[in-house]
Amino acid sequence: MNDPKLIDAIAAAIQKADSSYFNENYTKQAQAAFAVIEKSGYALVPKELPHETWTKVADTMKTGRIRPEEHVKDVYEKTLAQIALK
Repeated sequence: MNDPKLIDAIAAAIQKADSSYFNENYTKQAQAAFAVIEKSGYALVPKELPHETWTKVADTMKTGRIRPEEHVKDVYEKTLAQIALK
């Protein structure tokens, strides 16, 4: 990911989460980073999904005569919903 605004937002969230010089709380920093990623409209997803996820997406996606961009958007949204990140 190479979005300068997102990188700056994550850096600011980490700095705000824990500004101590000793005994850093990396869990708190990670939670702050995830929160700002989500707030910025992004979602972190696994590179590979289990076969069951694709089966569920296939069972719920739109079929029939639809524009290709509608089909891709539908599959994308259904996939995010199946992995509970939307």
